[in-house]
Amino acid sequence: MVAKNLESLPTMMRFIQEKLAGWERPVITDYELGVLMASHLVNQEPPSRLLLQHITDGLSLFGLISFDKDFKPGSVYHLFGRIKPKAIEIACAVDPFAYISHLSAMGYHGLTDRFSKILYLTTPPDAEWRAQAKDRMTKDLRERSNAYQAAKLPQLRRLGFDRIEGARVELMRRSSRGAFKTIKSPHIRVATVGRTFLEMLREPEHCGGIQHVVDTYKDYAARYLPLITEELERHGTAIDKVRAGYLLDEVCHLQHPTMTAWIKHAQRGGSRMLDPNGEYAPYYSEKWKLSINVASLMPGDSQEDL
Repeated sequence: MVAKNLESLPTMMRFIQEKLAGWERPVITDYELGVLMASHLVNQEPPSRLLLQHITDGLSLFGLISFDKDFKPGSVYHLFGRIKPKAIEIACAVDPFAYISHLSAMGYHGLTDRFSKILYLTTPPDAEWRAQAKDRMTKDLRERSNAYQAAKLPQLRRLGFDRIEGARVELMRRSSRGAFKTIKSPHIRVATVGRTFLEMLREPEHCGGIQHVVDTYKDYAARYLPLITEELERHGTAIDKVRAGYLLDEVCHLQHPTMTAWIKHAQRGGSRMLDPNGEYAPYYSEKWKLSINVASLMPGDSQEDL
């Protein structure tokens, strides 16, 4: 049967070359090559590791693919003739369940002028990732799934990486990943504008720091107010809404019908702070019952402790 597999190698190579010519992403994984091979086998031919090895060797020999140095050899390949891809493109290609988030999403949406050397990605925790990968493989392979598994061909798995194209990767494993959108050119996934503003409140340390978050709200919240309030209303917690309400209302001097109901979440308590990572400050918003522990927002005169 292996010999029969190899007899189909020339036609298989032509098929895969045609697929790679129209491949949307700048890189391809060993798993994706395995799926291409399995999908083109005919007459109940079982897939085999030997056939896949001949395919990758042939593609490499003709210079159509080359190893990506940032990943384990043989797991990710660059495609010939492509413009050098950005780190965000490669990251979204090798992790099909990740999306660009935090400061990296702020940069994509034009919400910051900072050029971070860190690439922020949000992806599911390991157990959820594996469950999604299992479902994806079933859809990709269909009736070939059992034979593919029996041949011990490359699995859809989380590929380890610390850097991509010189950028250090900060990987956020989050069960509630939130809203993201898929961009076709370049082929990436990125947090929506509303979700990005929500992430700023929850994890300012990954969004340039709390002062940068405050400045970003001042500069851009008016432009994106409907998107911000919609995201906070649908996915924000009580403290998210209080923090957003304070910034939008008392710092940006903006109003929106949705924000009116957020006042009910305001309650006294020393643990309620604008900066979740900062020290408690004895200055607070009377309306939003929130410790304003950001130096640039503190009033000149002391107020009553919470």
